[in-house]
Amino acid sequence: MPCKETESGAMTALFREVVLVLGGVFAVRGTDDETVRQAAAGLERAWRRARGKARPSTDGHTVPHPAIAALLRLTTEEDQA
Repeated sequence: MPCKETESGAMTALFREVVLVLGGVFAVRGTDDETVRQAAAGLERAWRRARGKARPSTDGHTVPHPAIAALLRLTTEEDQA
């Protein structure tokens, strides 16, 4: 059981870091409230899916920004390793 607790703590810590990074970008670069709300809602959905408390969305998929696509490739590479 300690391994699961460690994984859960690591996921929580990573999630907080991601939220803080985005919050910092929004604070420094500035954006409108709706963009912040949309980002927060998306992060909440991701958190709940990762914690097994929500079903994956079946919405239509859009093509992400190239920088986001590059970050997603990191997860693909990690899954294949």
